[in-house]
This record gives sequence, C-alpha cells and structure tokens, in this order.
Amino acid sequence: MLSIEEHERVLAIRMSREILGYELARTFVYLIDGLLIDTGPPKWGDQLVKIISDHEIKLIVNTYYASENIGNNALLQRTFSVPIKAHKEAAERIRHPRQKGVVMRWLRGQPPPSKVSKLKNHLRFKDYYYKVLETPGVGPGHICLFEPERRWLFSGRLLTKKEMKSDREAKDLARDLKRVLSLEPATVFCADQGVLIDGLSAIESKLRTVELGIGNEIWDDAWSLSN
Repeated sequence: MLSIEEHERVLAIRMSREILGYELARTFVYLIDGLLIDTGPPKWGDQLVKIISDHEIKLIVNTYYASENIGNNALLQRTFSVPIKAHKEAAERIRHPRQKGVVMRWLRGQPPPSKVSKLKNHLRFKDYYYKVLETPGVGPGHICLFEPERRWLFSGRLLTKKEMKSDREAKDLARDLKRVLSLEPATVFCADQGVLIDGLSAIESKLRTVELGIGNEIWDDAWSLSN
C-alpha cells in the first residue's frame, strides 16, 4: 500500500505491507521539486511510478545501499531516464545488489542492478542546497542530507533500530548522531518513521539509547572479567 502526505514542499511517500492489520514492513521516500531521496522496495515499484508520473523527477539520491533505499532505482531510471547519485562506498553495492533471502524477497523484493555515480560533499539542486553528511556508523556509504536554510534533515536509516554488534560500532553511531545534533535540524525526514516534526528530540532519544547500550556493554564486560 502506498500513501502520500505533503509537509511544506516535501512529498512523503509511505510504502507499507500489512497482513491481517499488522504492518510487516514500512518505508518512506521523499520527493522535493524533482529530487527523489531513495526509491523504496521493489514490491511497490509500479505504484511508485504512477505517483512519480504526476510530478517532476530529475535526480535520485540514495542514502544507503539497502533494498528499501535502492529497490526501484532501475525501474525509475528506465522509465524516466533519471540519474542516480550515492556515496562512493555505497555505489558498488548499488550497481551489484546482494541477493536477498527468501523471506526478504517475498516481503520487499530483490533490487536489480542500477547505474549510479558518485555524490559530492554537497548538492545544489534548484532552490536548495544540501550538505552531504557521511554517517558510516549506520554502515559503509550511508549518508544524510541536510538543508541548512530550512533545517531539514533527510536521515536515511540513521534512526532505524539496529542491533549493535560491538562497542566500536555503537560509538561510531553515537559520534554520527552527535554530529547531526550539532546542526540543530528542525524537521527530520526518516526512512522508516516518516516526518518527525520535533527532529532534535528524536535524535536525542536515539543517542540516549545508543549510549545506554555502550554503558551496558562496558558493565557486562567488567562483570565477565570479575567472574
């Protein structure tokens, strides 16, 4: 199911899959005056094309190489002849996506390969200027886009729930969150939570959760050494 909602000049496109009223998957992509940020899972490709056809699209930016970020790259590129940009460390996995398991292919679909070029550390597009923020704490090649005049943050998967595999991974994510917080974004456009009007609070909450995990891991290590 696809639904759309407009916030200021940003069109938030929600893609969700429900079974018996329970939401199994949810993703948001964003369209701003011809710039599409992420393309969503392949399962919703045909519906996304119908929505995009009623609007202008001139450029796609992928914030990451996950299937929910790149799933409809090839379809939109083929349909609208639109270029795609991403961080250089994400580009190879966008060109050659990893094969998904049976469950994920059923739930989201398998992204096909797509052409992508390197994104610089800033993006000027029409009336907008975006800072490209590297946030590798999420994963290699992950980025956020920040529009300083309007204080918009397109956060990709930065606020997505993620199991930390190590203390270093958690510290890297905490570092990224602190950097983003220092910019004082007003509105956060999140890939899985949608439009967050009180963006600062959402980021602060995520940071507290991550730092609590770091503290617990340090305590667990100390407990293990003492026994």
